[in-house]
Amino acid sequence: MKEIRPGVWFVEAENKGRYPYSHSLYLKGAGNLLIDTGAGLVLEELAAKTEQVVLSHYHRDHVTFNYLFKGASISIHREDAPGVESLEGFLRLSGFDQVDIEAYWKMIRQIDFSATKVDRYLVDGDYFDLGRLKVRVLHFPGHTPGHCGFLVEEYNLIYASDIDLTAFGPWYGNPSSDHDQFRLSIRRLRDLKPELLVTGHNTMVANKIDQKLAAYEAVLDQRDEAILAVLKEKPATLEQLAAKKIIYRRHFDQEILRFFEKSMINKHLESLLKREMIAKSEEGLFVAL
Repeated sequence: MKEIRPGVWFVEAENKGRYPYSHSLYLKGAGNLLIDTGAGLVLEELAAKTEQVVLSHYHRDHVTFNYLFKGASISIHREDAPGVESLEGFLRLSGFDQVDIEAYWKMIRQIDFSATKVDRYLVDGDYFDLGRLKVRVLHFPGHTPGHCGFLVEEYNLIYASDIDLTAFGPWYGNPSSDHDQFRLSIRRLRDLKPELLVTGHNTMVANKIDQKLAAYEAVLDQRDEAILAVLKEKPATLEQLAAKKIIYRRHFDQEILRFFEKSMINKHLESLLKREMIAKSEEGLFVAL
């Protein structure tokens, strides 16, 4: 743990925050608060001290260690709550009712699902008053429908969770994810002009934040351009486009990654159709306009 501002501690995750782990943020005050529980067993030392756990979204790498915090109240946005409250909800939101779930558990090295009782459903603008610190909930949908960030107002510090500034770029591979909402959430975050940005999977950013967020958003355009380049050569089906490995350069023969590739390509196609940049034939072929 590292105190990055008075009363605010960055909890570095195992494996340097790479999936299936994520960094956490711990705030000390009147009602010690932890944001996300994906950092690993390093969180054991905080379990007895934490009164409130706030979850940015339902993905396993952000909620895996909820079970450590039996005495704390748990909060998450209502739209993501089904993903932690039951296995059925998790499978539905993730789309894993359509794939080999055992392959997924093997990939993340977590062999079971532990349901979480949610005490509070978050909405945009909610506050957590910790005395000297106040934390405001920022609904940033796209990655998941209920994905949230958290603003520590005293320091203009935002924990943006999986608007994570990784080189991979934005991720929206679940059926419940939304490519266009993700873009709007990035732009809202840019408009807020944070002085310090903390994410779930990357290092903290204090310099050139807007420039880095702009480059992160630009990955969405680069993927659009890659899809259009294929379609300008020859009309293609969704399956044929997914086989080009535009999102995941290599699939490593993993069904899960192929599923995510197809899901994300499909969201680009839906967006391109709405913008009338492509058309779809009766035979299911997508054509560049």
